[in-house]
Amino acid sequence: MADRGFDLFAEDWAPSYEPPSTFELDGTAAVEPTESATFTARRPGAAAPLPLAFVDGTRRVDLGLWQIDRATGEAHRGIAGSYAVGATVTEPYRPARVVAERVGRLCVWGGGRTGDLGPRSGIHWRSHSIASSDPGKPLAALQDAMRDAEAELAQELSGTGWLVVLDGPLNRTRALTKMVAGYVKTHHRRLLPDDQHVRLPSLDVGERCPIWSVGADRYTCYARIGAPGPVGSPWSGIVRLEFPAEFGLDASVEAADRLTGVLPGHAGVRHRDPRAPQNLTPVRILEIALGRRLGSSRLATRVARDAVAAQREGAVR
Repeated sequence: MADRGFDLFAEDWAPSYEPPSTFELDGTAAVEPTESATFTARRPGAAAPLPLAFVDGTRRVDLGLWQIDRATGEAHRGIAGSYAVGATVTEPYRPARVVAERVGRLCVWGGGRTGDLGPRSGIHWRSHSIASSDPGKPLAALQDAMRDAEAELAQELSGTGWLVVLDGPLNRTRALTKMVAGYVKTHHRRLLPDDQHVRLPSLDVGERCPIWSVGADRYTCYARIGAPGPVGSPWSGIVRLEFPAEFGLDASVEAADRLTGVLPGHAGVRHRDPRAPQNLTPVRILEIALGRRLGSSRLATRVARDAVAAQREGAVR
């Protein structure tokens, strides 16, 4: 029995993933109303089909590594990691297709250390050095490399005429020539004032809230792209869209209306995706394709171990 004063809901999002809405950090962004200071749901209506490119990436750690100084015993953490980025493009009256897949493999070393791993069996982890000796930083550096590759691909595709939906925020996009929208499906901060935040779950599918500015470089709004179901969390199906401020408010409003109308048609379905409905079907298709491009995790780990053994054997001789 739930405590009095609280409503009980279920969360369909798979527990093995990070919760989609926790709001552990409140009010950390400076936001200002730009489209309207009052909460009024906008319903642009079903959008006509339009060419969209959904950009995302995936990464994994193939093997944990250490470099230990023989003379001092000083140890520096590293990882052999792989990432892949790409896009699923959808066009009116044509099947979705995956394009522009790119794979990167890095040997990330902390403490300023360097060193490749491989090539061996066609796999080569290239040296990538970071200054920090924090054992958790190599994984963060691998994540950063993937995010940078996603942003680069998003910028390329936007320049060739696609309306790009980049999975995640826009904090790495630079020198854009066309509109790119950030798609944020998990929420950890209350960006809006409490009286506005509490009304966001009242949005219906295909509706959005007014646009707000986030600092000087981005606009943002929340939209519902899927229904939570009879016992689902009121935040299920709510996503946050971001738009670069450099193109102006009118362009952001236009993109927000178009995406709010069309994205419900791409919402994930629960029997196929454990993060439905927020994880869009084109993104799920892309994740599967990128997983194939990365190849077998077991094989990569075995090859990395063999490469370490070969280097150790060579050092002993």
